[in-house]
Amino acid sequence: MAEVTKIGKNTVRVEVQIPAAEVQAKAAEVYAELARTVKVPGFRKGKVPRRILKRNYASHVLQTIVDELVPVAFERAAAELDLDAVSSARYSVASAAEEGPISFTAEVAVFPELTLPDYAKFVVKRDRPGVTDDDVRKALENLRQVNARLEPVEGRGSLDGDLVILKFLRDGPPEGFTQPTIGVWASVRGGGDSFGRQAMGKAAGDTFALAIEYPADYPSKKYAGKKVDAPVEVAEVKRRVLPELGDEFAKDLGEDNMDELRAKLKVRLEARAEEMSYINAYLRFVADVAAHADVPLDDWFVERFLTSDDEGEATGEKGRGERTAEARRELSRYFVVRELARREGVDVTAEEVRDAITASASRTAEPPERPAAVYDRLLNEKLAAKLIPRDAPAKGGSVDER
Repeated sequence: MAEVTKIGKNTVRVEVQIPAAEVQAKAAEVYAELARTVKVPGFRKGKVPRRILKRNYASHVLQTIVDELVPVAFERAAAELDLDAVSSARYSVASAAEEGPISFTAEVAVFPELTLPDYAKFVVKRDRPGVTDDDVRKALENLRQVNARLEPVEGRGSLDGDLVILKFLRDGPPEGFTQPTIGVWASVRGGGDSFGRQAMGKAAGDTFALAIEYPADYPSKKYAGKKVDAPVEVAEVKRRVLPELGDEFAKDLGEDNMDELRAKLKVRLEARAEEMSYINAYLRFVADVAAHADVPLDDWFVERFLTSDDEGEATGEKGRGERTAEARRELSRYFVVRELARREGVDVTAEEVRDAITASASRTAEPPERPAAVYDRLLNEKLAAKLIPRDAPAKGGSVDER
């Protein structure tokens, strides 16, 4: 049996009692497993009486019973009460004994009781930016960069943008590296590219100590937060050679001439701009509905979504209050999307998620997307298609005069 009480804006307390019979059955199971595995002097394995085991392992048995039964009992109670939990539960055991029953409470965040504005009266005017000759020129330059070839450099040190091949000396690759060589793009820029700065000016045959700094949260405690100097030799330096713009370059890319390549690029850029216009219209719609919605969320629930980086920024340019407000806005948008999907009858099936993951994996060598991320993407795509037809102005979002 279970009872639920609302104790916050979107927090409930569930009182649950696990029947004595269920507790006793679990106790018998735990003691049987102990009898099979523990060694007690004077008894053969599997023949230790329960009273002997209870004398030595009673606290362990009771803790095991609680650990295994409480989460299951809560999930069962949540299903019976039709709770839409959106956080893990915080348990507090009131009473527990091997003979049962076990009584406990669980505090958990649930889907908030939203109040949405009349979004059917909202209107979105989409941005429709044109594609300029300068946009095409930049796209051509990107194609040159992508199709650059590398050729060996002799008689000089590396310059900004050169590829420097480093070979590890002594005992092979250091911690965190698997190959005997690494490629580093020489760079004069600051920031986090330490290897790039160290590779500047190095010529083939040069040797130096490559400074490797491991982050404080590095998995191996031996190296976490440490700096290691790894002896390396410059095996080779290569420079990027960009192809000349002309008909030959266009033909290498499958077009007859530069005019045709420019025309094709413009069409692609226009299609991309059109898609971004549509996405931005949908995002404006969601943000505007969320801004006019009432999404009651408890502070403890919002603060769970502050990352360690957020905590570090609390005394910097962005204070904790501002970061908390931003987290609250992000959560509001999340719940608004879910509520809109409910009202509009939009859903994503497990099969659709699997198919999307499979299709993505067949197109790229990148690690597959997480199912939750795929679900979010598909849900937003479906919701956008229903609320914002591609020939905006349409239902959804506030008036945008741009």
